[in-house]
Amino acid sequence: MKSSESFIESAFGETVTYSSSNTIGTFLNGDYLTSYVGSEYSGMIEPSTTWYLGTVGSGQSYRRAKYSSATGNDLTSNTTTAQVGLLRLGELMAGQFDRYGNNTSYWTLTSYTASSVRGVTSYGDANYVSPSDTLGVRPSMNLKSSVIITGGSGTKSDPFTIELSA
Repeated sequence: MKSSESFIESAFGETVTYSSSNTIGTFLNGDYLTSYVGSEYSGMIEPSTTWYLGTVGSGQSYRRAKYSSATGNDLTSNTTTAQVGLLRLGELMAGQFDRYGNNTSYWTLTSYTASSVRGVTSYGDANYVSPSDTLGVRPSMNLKSSVIITGGSGTKSDPFTIELSA
């Protein structure tokens, strides 16, 4: 996410658990919705999405990012509810973005241990950092089922246009 051609960066929070009230969650579900998305589009976002908070430790598959516990041995259903969240490790990696000019790493919802959170580097690699560190922000949200595509081809040069259906 950019503002004035600079990537927006934020600390994750005090702990490795995402919520709408931790540092990054407060930004995404507050200032981001009002100052960057605006009322025209924020009303198209599901107001209450369940975000799965799994852990992927060293040597574990990212496929477990939705349900793994901090030990990696137990399947959990740790969740939080918020309007805006972040992607989990493996859902959409940096290689699927414009890597040239993407000079920042960014947060995921996925923790690594009880004291570190997974991030994705500008090269598309997974890493782990302290939640008090500062990384880029890539918001994730679910649109309401009544949102329809009204135009565009979905490319960077011709993005979709959307609206709520009547």
